[in-house]
Amino acid sequence: HRGSSHFGSSNLVIVFKSAFPLPAAPFPPPTMRASHLLIKHSGSRNPISRRTNASTKDMSRDAAVAELNEILKDLTPENFAEKALARSDCGSFAKGGDLGEFGPGQMMKPFEDAVLALPVGAISGLVDTDSGTHIILRTG
Repeated sequence: HRGSSHFGSSNLVIVFKSAFPLPAAPFPPPTMRASHLLIKHSGSRNPISRRTNASTKDMSRDAAVAELNEILKDLTPENFAEKALARSDCGSFAKGGDLGEFGPGQMMKPFEDAVLALPVGAISGLVDTDSGTHIILRTG
């Protein structure tokens, strides 16, 4: 009886789990929250501003980057909503750029990665996604 039930698969699974515990889950919290200021440009997958309903196909990425770098010079968590309301090309402009809560995998990976890299209350540098170029404020 070399293959006796003493070494059956269910016992092996239990032995494996107790001998090799899985590491704690990696960092992503169940939800996070952020606001952003997006400038769409000619390389955006949908080059239409949700704030103006105008095409952004004539905005180069370099021009978007230059404008965002100017905005960054005096951008603070306190004036972020005002700046997003005035300039963001995302529909969230109407809420000061607030995207509300979202979970892992709900945003494009470069955006989510940037949010996760920020402490709450911090503002990112420029982040490129298929939507355009963003500045992100992590709010939760």
